[in-house]
Amino acid sequence: MNRLFDIAKIDHRIQRLKRLQRPHGITLFKGVLLLSAALLVLLSPVAHGDITLPKFFSDHMVLQQQSDFPVWGMAEADQSLVIRFNGTEHKTTADADGKFSVTIQTPVAGGPYRLEVIDQNNEAGVILDDVMVGEVWLCSGQSNMEWSVEKSADAAAEKLSANNYPQIRLFTVTRHVTDEALTDIAKANPWTICSADNVKDFSAVGFFFGRKLSKTLKDTPIGLINASWGGTRCEAWCSNASLESVDELSPLLNYWAEIERLNDRRRPGNLFNGMISPLGRFPIKGVIWYQGEANVGRGKQYATLLPALIAGWRQHFNDQQLPFYIAQLAPFAYSNRPPKSLPELWEAQLKTADAVPNVAVATTMDVGELDNIHPKNKQTVGRRLAMLALANTYQVETDPAEINAPRFRSLEINNAVVRIYFRHAGQGLKNLSRCDPIESFAICGDDQAFHQAEVKEIGSDWIDLVCPEVPAPVAVRYCWTNSAVSLLGNSFGLPTLPFRTDDLPLLSAETHF
Repeated sequence: MNRLFDIAKIDHRIQRLKRLQRPHGITLFKGVLLLSAALLVLLSPVAHGDITLPKFFSDHMVLQQQSDFPVWGMAEADQSLVIRFNGTEHKTTADADGKFSVTIQTPVAGGPYRLEVIDQNNEAGVILDDVMVGEVWLCSGQSNMEWSVEKSADAAAEKLSANNYPQIRLFTVTRHVTDEALTDIAKANPWTICSADNVKDFSAVGFFFGRKLSKTLKDTPIGLINASWGGTRCEAWCSNASLESVDELSPLLNYWAEIERLNDRRRPGNLFNGMISPLGRFPIKGVIWYQGEANVGRGKQYATLLPALIAGWRQHFNDQQLPFYIAQLAPFAYSNRPPKSLPELWEAQLKTADAVPNVAVATTMDVGELDNIHPKNKQTVGRRLAMLALANTYQVETDPAEINAPRFRSLEINNAVVRIYFRHAGQGLKNLSRCDPIESFAICGDDQAFHQAEVKEIGSDWIDLVCPEVPAPVAVRYCWTNSAVSLLGNSFGLPTLPFRTDDLPLLSAETHF
C-alpha cells in the first residue's frame, strides 16, 4: 500500500497537515506531508497538478440523501482519480481538458462522512470531513429572504438557540451578476455548522425554516443554501431560456435588449446566471422563495414571470416536481405605488400555486408592519413555509387547516346578502383583527364601484356580507389594498388569503417593465 496513504490514515490530525491550501471551501494538498524533517526525507514532493472541486464543496457540507450525487471538478488532463465516500470507491479519468465527474449514491440521512477525491497514487487530492447526508433546501429571493437573524425579532435569544442545531449547516452564495451562465460560484465562503456566531448573518427565514424541519425530522441533517439579494426583480432570477419561451414576456425582453448595461442586477437572467446556474448539478430537495416587492406594480406580469421562473429552475435542477414554497408578501403602505397594486401581486402568487404542481403559498397577512417593508417577525414566515414542506413534501400528517390559510371557495347572493364559503376553515372562522367588525371586505354592483361591506354573521366556513350602498351585489373583494390589516382567519390562527370574485381589468394590465 502507498506509504503516503498509510501515514494519512494514522491520525485525523495528519489529514489536517496535508491541507496546504483551503481557499473558500476547496481543500488542496500537493505531494508532501509536513510532519517532520524525517518524513520530508522519506516523502519527496511530487509534481501532480491540483485537483479542485466547485466552491460549494467543503467540510461540513450536506449532500441530499438517497440521491445520485455528482462529484465533479478539475484535475490534470488524463489524470486518473479515485473518489471515496461511505465505504465505496469510484475510479475515473479526467478528460483532455482536465474535467472529471462521477456519481455517488448517497445513503439515508446521517453522518459525518469523509469525501475523498484523490490521485490514484494518493499523491494529490481533496479531502472533505464532517460531510453530512440529509435534506438540502435552497432559500432565495430578495431582501426579506436575505434579512438576517441578527436583524430579526428576539435576535439575541434566536442566535443563542442556534447552538442547539449543529446538524443544520449553512451556505451563502455570494452576490454576483453576469450575463453569461456560470458553472461555478464566483466567490464563496465554506459551509458552516449552525451556531450563534454563524447564524447571525444568515437568512432568518431560511434558518427558522430549517429549524422547524430539524425539530420535526429529528436526526436528519438540514442543509440550507441562501442565494438572495435585496431589491432584485423576479426576471433577474429567471433563466433566459424560460423567459424567452413565454410570448407574454416579449415586451420586457425587448425593453432590456435596448439597454447596454449587461451587468445590471435588474437585467433578466443575470442573477440566475451568476447565483443559481452554478448550483444546477447540486441535488436539492426543494426551494423556498420570498420575493416580489421589486415587482409590485406589475402584478399581472408576475403571474407569468413566477411560473416561468419555477419552470426554468426545475429544468435546470433536472426535477420537474421540485417543491417550491412561496412566502406571500406582507401588507405594506407603499408610498410609490397605487394603494391596490400589492393585491395584484398577491393574486399572482396564488394563481401560480393553483396552476403549478408542487407549489404552495404561506400567508404573511398578519405579520406585516405597514411602515416597514422588512417586518422583523421572520419566525412565523419560516415556520409556515416549513409546515407546507412537512405536509406536502415529507407527508407529515397535519390538519390541512393548520398549514393552509383559508381560501375563497364560492359565493351565493340572496337579494342584498352575499354569503362567502371558504376552504381550510378548521374548527371555524373567526376575527383575527383588532377591529370589530372586520373591515376588509368590499362589495360592488353593476356599476363596478366597490364599497366597504359589513360582516353580518360568521359561520363555521362561511360569512354573510351586506352593504347599504349596494342593494344588488355582484362581486366581492377581500383585503384588496396594500395596507389591509383587518383579518378573517381560521381556528388555527391563519389569516384568510386575499381574493376577488370579479374579473375586472387589473391596474397593472399594461405595465411590462
